[in-house]
Amino acid sequence: MRHLASPAPVRIRRLHLMSTVTGANTSATGRLLDELAGLLLPVVMPLVRRLPAMILVLAGLISLMGVLVLVGAHRDDAEIRAHSAVATAEVLPGSDFSRTLIAFTTAKGETVSPERGVFYPRGLQPGQIVRVEYDSTHPDRVRVLGRDASVGSLPIGLMLLVTWAIALPVGFSLRGRQLRRMEADRLAASIAEATAAATGGSSAASAGKAAKAGGAAVGEPGDAARDTPEPGAPEPASAGAVAGASEPVDAGAGAGASGAETSGGDRVSVDPAGERSPAKSPSTDAA
Repeated sequence: MRHLASPAPVRIRRLHLMSTVTGANTSATGRLLDELAGLLLPVVMPLVRRLPAMILVLAGLISLMGVLVLVGAHRDDAEIRAHSAVATAEVLPGSDFSRTLIAFTTAKGETVSPERGVFYPRGLQPGQIVRVEYDSTHPDRVRVLGRDASVGSLPIGLMLLVTWAIALPVGFSLRGRQLRRMEADRLAASIAEATAAATGGSSAASAGKAAKAGGAAVGEPGDAARDTPEPGAPEPASAGAVAGASEPVDAGAGAGASGAETSGGDRVSVDPAGERSPAKSPSTDAA
């Protein structure tokens, strides 16, 4: 039984090791993707923001190329009409979409195979014999007889129409989306600023109320300063002392204070300092 139960922990440890390795690979891949995004985003984001303008610029370049092709075709037609000559040509193998190669013999007996091919070659097949019109001064300038720039005007015009039909809606749609996103970001920023200002104002008001409540509980500093006597100043008399000083002095008490008779008939005077001194009798004064 022990031998049968022993492989289970080994299998569990292997699965745990495989999961650990898989997790490590996933984390490494995630870090690699994060680094790649950090490198590409600074380059890609400006291009994404300028994407509407780039689409319109590309459409403009395509239109310019089409216009230049038409202008060149009309110029070549004018040169061929000015020095026109007709010959029989054979369509050569090796032609492709960009050019159709032909070979013909001029009136001077020269065999010519233009590198640019023949103009307006639509429908021509290798080995076909076709009549061509060329410029006698420049035999490389050759076109199929009876065709001119009007044959290429329709395809180029359709191409330009399709280009702008796609570029304008896409460009303006992307630009409108960017403007709406910018407006939303600006509105969110203004709301955040207003919220921060309101929070700061309420915090200041709460702090002011707390300060006022603390001042009322402790007392104003001016009152404490007024209640504290200055150094060297006499302390104010209490209410009882003031009341005692304001009461009238008794006549008998006054008489006792100014002078009191002793048991022998002598009068004893009491000075304000409280010392007793014997007063002179009238008989002594008479003697």
